[in-house]
Amino acid sequence: MELRTIGVGICLALAHWAAGAQHWPLRFAVSEWPPAEYSVAGEAHGYHVDIVRAVLKSLGGTPEFSFYPWKRAEMLVQRKSVPGLLSLHPTKERETLLYFSREPLSSSDNVLFVLKGKEFAAERLTALVGRTIGTTAGYNYGEEFTRMAAQGVFRTDEANTDEQGMRKLLAGRFDAFVCDRVVGLGLLRSLGAHDQVTQLALVVSSVKLHAAFAKTAENAEFIPKFDAALRKLKKSGEWQQIIDSYLK
Repeated sequence: MELRTIGVGICLALAHWAAGAQHWPLRFAVSEWPPAEYSVAGEAHGYHVDIVRAVLKSLGGTPEFSFYPWKRAEMLVQRKSVPGLLSLHPTKERETLLYFSREPLSSSDNVLFVLKGKEFAAERLTALVGRTIGTTAGYNYGEEFTRMAAQGVFRTDEANTDEQGMRKLLAGRFDAFVCDRVVGLGLLRSLGAHDQVTQLALVVSSVKLHAAFAKTAENAEFIPKFDAALRKLKKSGEWQQIIDSYLK
């Protein structure tokens, strides 16, 4: 009887190890960022949300999504209060505080949105000299933009969310609003303002967006499994189908 009990215990321990010692559902902190991540009647939607659902389903698990303002979402995962975070670009500073998936969820082109009739020539970031540029709190727009803003080459006016930033642009609060291209176009459609705003050709930054995880031993073991499942999802064509379903 004693040997049988020990044997069962070993089997359970091995099964727990094989599953990556991950507890389900795996909770993610997210922010309102349509069409990648957003909520409707308390339920999470978006192409990043659906990609993570598909990845975890293939691993025999399920996710749970909790919405917070971006800075709070990032802080909760850094403090290990929440295991996962969607979605962000790895930087040297962030990598000291979080683990990142190696495989990106998607890519993001940050562009400048301006009111129609107030367009200006912008082939390089030097075109922003002396202007006021709207940004969103906690977002990273690339090293050059960050350096120039810190040097006072142009002024920044920070909003708490992308939607708030787009509304401030519509109110004429700044010269341009920097935002992910897809997210910005989606916001303009939802605000009924697509005929009032246009985008400049300049790409402020182009980055890969990843899932991030709290720095725990459990997550360090889980991330390679997450990456492998995400690569498999892309190879199968399901990843592209999910993206396309939100961009049509």
